[in-house]
Amino acid sequence: MHEMSVTQAMLDLALEYAKGQRITDVYLQVGRMSFIVPESVEFYFEYLSQDTVAEGATLHFETAPLEMTCLDCGRQADLSDWADDPPRAIMIEALVRGCECGSNNLRVTGGTGFHMVSLEVEATSTTEKKRRTSND
Repeated sequence: MHEMSVTQAMLDLALEYAKGQRITDVYLQVGRMSFIVPESVEFYFEYLSQDTVAEGATLHFETAPLEMTCLDCGRQADLSDWADDPPRAIMIEALVRGCECGSNNLRVTGGTGFHMVSLEVEATSTTEKKRRTSND
């Protein structure tokens, strides 16, 4: 159920960036360890965006891979052998195998977030789309 609150926060941010222009597309990055269910975000977005400039916008999801880094040498662990496994299984395998330096002192350093990457809005005078990112 936490998807409702994160969807509301994402929608609020999108509405702020859109500055009153109709939002057509929202691009999101969901970490494998974020425990965010994209289908739930879509459901809540459809409900929460009613009667706003975001109503009817399409959500696009990109999955951020799980990343782990060795706390002893600073190397990022190679998790490619288990890329399709559940996140918990990846963590266990990585801790068992350890780092190239021989350490098992690994920490999750990526793949835990939920971020709005960018959004597209219709220009007010035409149907041309403009893309806005958090850097705009």
